[in-house]
Formats: sequence, C-alpha cells, structure tokens
Amino acid sequence: ALKSNIEYLTGSYIQTGKKEMVSTLEELEAIRTKYKNLQREWDNQQEHLGRIQGDVLKLKSQLKNQSSFCASMGAIMGSLMWKTSRLPNVIDALLSTNRVSEFLCIVSGSLQSFLDTYNTSLPDVTTNETQFILSLVGTVANMASTSEGRQFLVTDPNGRELISLLLTTLPDVPDGTGDCLKRVILMSLYNLSINQMGLLMIMDKKELHNELTKNIEDDMNPELRLLSLRLLLSLTMQIPSCQIYDNINRSVPKSKINELTNTTDADMRLLARDILSNLQQAANKFTDKPENRSFLEFNKCKRKPGVDKSSCSLLKLV
Repeated sequence: ALKSNIEYLTGSYIQTGKKEMVSTLEELEAIRTKYKNLQREWDNQQEHLGRIQGDVLKLKSQLKNQSSFCASMGAIMGSLMWKTSRLPNVIDALLSTNRVSEFLCIVSGSLQSFLDTYNTSLPDVTTNETQFILSLVGTVANMASTSEGRQFLVTDPNGRELISLLLTTLPDVPDGTGDCLKRVILMSLYNLSINQMGLLMIMDKKELHNELTKNIEDDMNPELRLLSLRLLLSLTMQIPSCQIYDNINRSVPKSKINELTNTTDADMRLLARDILSNLQQAANKFTDKPENRSFLEFNKCKRKPGVDKSSCSLLKLV
C-alpha cells in the first residue's frame, strides 16, 4: 500500500519531468539546427566578404594604375602646352577660347592641393606630379608674357584669384625641393608686374617683400636671387605713393643690395644699382631731402599719385 501511495504521489512529477525533458530536447535540437543555419550563413558571408575584399584589391590596383596614367598624361599634356605657350600666337589662340578662365581655376586648385599635400618637401622635379604643377604655372608665366595675357589675368576673377594664391603660397613653398616652383612663380609675378593693374596688385604685398628679401640674402641660390632682384627692380621702378615706398624701403635688404653693386656678376650688379637708384628717386619724390635713413616717415610724404607703365623686359619659360 505504501509503494502504491508513493508511486501515485511521484507519478505526476515523473510524467511532468518527462514532458519537460522532451520539450528541452526539442528546444535543444531547434537551437542546434539554428546554430547550424547561422554557421552556414556565416560561412557564406565570409566567402562573400572574401570575394568583396578581392574585388576591392583589384579596384585599388586599377585605381592606382588609372591615377598613374592620368598623372603621366597630365604631365605630358601640360609639358606640351608649356612649351607651345612660349609662342605669342598660341597665347592668342588660347585667349580666343572661352575656357581660359576655367583653366586658371584648375591651376589654382591644383597648386593649392599640391602644396597642401607636400607642404614640407616637394616630390622630385622628375615626378609626374611636380612636372604637372610646373607646367601649369609655367603656362601662366608664358601667358603673362603677352600684353593680352597679362590683361586677361588681372581682369578675370579666376585670374585675380590665382595671382593672390601665387602671392600667398610663394613663402610656403619649401626651400630646396621647391626651388623650381619658386622660379616659375617669380617669373609669373615679374611678367604680371609689367601691367599697371598687375603691378598695383603685387607691389605692396608684405609676404612678397619678405620672400624677395630672403632670396636676395641667400648666397646659395644665385638663380632665385637674380629673379628676385629683377622683380624688385620692377616693383621699385615707378612707386606711386609714399606709403608703398615706405613699406618697400623698410623690407628690402639695402645693405645686401649695396654689396651686390660690387659683385662680379654683371647682371646682378646692374640690377642692384638700378634698384638703389629707383629707391633714391622715390625718396627724392616723396621727401624734400634725399633719403638718408632706413625708411621714410609717412607724415613727411609729398603725395604724388599715379603709376607709369613699366618698360621691363619679359621672361618666358621654355
């Protein structure tokens, strides 16, 4: 009787336990099946991801090849345009199109991007990137070697923006690796200074004065010194106001220029003498006494506005 009572009392629990065990086994089997499905899906995703990574590597390789091709093509086409732009009739043909303003915009964007990317050391001059930038700025320098080209540059909004960019970026071009770029920028600014409006745009720019001073004082780079002296001569040829004279007179290294009047280099010697002569003429123009100080006080100026057109020779890049 006791056994029957025990079986009666535990029987319901056993049945319940069996049912729960069966349910648990079913849930476990469902989880196992779900896990297998997830494992299969994960394997498929990994396989798909592997194919995607392979495609990415392939596209990167194609992009690199395409970039290299575009850089090479840009350098070649730019070099050809640079060479041909030394001919006045080619400049006339370029100016007759309606795409020159867009070209100047491209020059500005490319130059700014190039200097932002290589702000401490420029690539070798033989690389496609450097050749491309040099050809763009060199073409602008050649464009500025004609009166029509200069007039377009100083009147077109994109041209004026490019001139401002040349002035602001010139001091940021790295020394040594950027000497070739400095050379073409200085030639561009020199040619622009032949134009009245161009001269007024660059004449009183402190950053330009400082860069010219640095180049003139540098004994290790005679080519940049010569170009800087040539540009400074143009800036001092017809100084229109006492304030501009004062700013130029404060910044130029007159002691170094005076030393160069005795140099063995005939071109530098003549340029140095002409610059000092121009400064002396400006001093006589804006004060009652010849210049005998390092700068002229602004309140002692005699105002004589007006700018005469320069008779400087032109520089062409070939």
